[in-house]
Amino acid sequence: MLNRLLLIIIFLVLNTFCYSCNDITRSEKFNKEIWNQYGSFDGPDRDLMAEDLIKTHRLIGLTNKQMLQLLGSPSNLGDTTKTDYELSQEFDSIDPISGKNLVIQFNKDSVITSASIEEWHKH
Repeated sequence: MLNRLLLIIIFLVLNTFCYSCNDITRSEKFNKEIWNQYGSFDGPDRDLMAEDLIKTHRLIGLTNKQMLQLLGSPSNLGDTTKTDYELSQEFDSIDPISGKNLVIQFNKDSVITSASIEEWHKH
């Protein structure tokens, strides 16, 4: 009886641990209002919404103007062929050492041709 109870407890602990590990790779539904709060104190983690944004919102084919209406101002301004939105950054004291960006490519008519998530690391 004691062995059976011990096995049940071990199973429950391992099961809880496995579910908490899955939470690390969770994602969130894209929400325009929350997306645009990025950068504010205690703002959202865009990284969790980016995958849903790419999969469920048809970015490819949108014009630059439509993209701005949906996503707000990008992280880099002025480039007519490529733009990016900061998703997340990790810091070493005050300097960023790694991060993720949503990178959007345009054709000559300012229409989105691709959207992808790119990671970067400081060397």
